[in-house]
Amino acid sequence: MHNPFALLTVELMEAMLKEPKLFVREYYMRAKDDKRAFVPILFTYYNKEMDMERHRANYHYAQLQKNKYGFLYDSENPEHKERLLKAAAQPFPYQCYVNLLMKKWSPPLSLRRQLNKYMLNNFKDWKNHKTNIQLKDRFGKLFLIVSWELNKVEIPLEEIENFSPCVTI
Repeated sequence: MHNPFALLTVELMEAMLKEPKLFVREYYMRAKDDKRAFVPILFTYYNKEMDMERHRANYHYAQLQKNKYGFLYDSENPEHKERLLKAAAQPFPYQCYVNLLMKKWSPPLSLRRQLNKYMLNNFKDWKNHKTNIQLKDRFGKLFLIVSWELNKVEIPLEEIENFSPCVTI
């Protein structure tokens, strides 16, 4: 699975905590590595001072009722702030990520190939057009926004990664 998000650091968390934020914590399957024993965690941040962002954070957290790592942090709560800084220090056995891209994102070659197969199978008019691909995070889930000519589709990244064209004989 492709994991584009940044590894959380104390310096990054300190910078983020300069403004009031809400953070939703959840298990992050995308960063799972069977070769190393750690628990991958994703922190998704929301601007606490904006009504819509507060609602999104609460909605995101509500979706995690079966996620044993689910938690909603308020950066203005001193105990929560301390726990966020502790998580940023990467305590064993956790590996913590934040929903930030540290550089301009472009899909790796393997993902571009898989996307090409997916698009050819699902969008017959797609071939031979200049394509724009963007990554979108929505409540801890990743989507690709693919646009060409006047068309635009939003596809769960997991759907593209798991796509296998049906072969009939």
